Amino acid sequence: MPHLLRSTTSLRTVPRPSKSSPDSRPQEVRRSPEVDEDLEPLRLQVSAIIDAILSDTRPEEAPVREKLRWHLANCPGQPEKALLNHLLSVSVEQEAS
Repeated sequence: MPHLLRSTTSLRTVPRPSKSSPDSRPQEVRRSPEVDEDLEPLRLQVSAIIDAILSDTRPEEAPVREKLRWHLANCPGQPEKALLNHLLSVSVEQEAS
């Protein structure tokens, strides 16, 4: 089974020919996280967790839902990153109080 908790921002060095120079160096290219099939099982699990949190209707949990929505908006197509950022921010807030 592949390791599912790897970084979604890994860099790959891919040689690209340059039209201007035959001595071109390899360039770093970001892999698009949306096409990483290894992350699909993790994204399905994370999406289910996020759906459960956002479907809660308790008024006292409204600030939590709002923060999670903010993280989702800032990580489009990467629910695992949004949930991780959300959990880290909640953890920092709890440690501060």
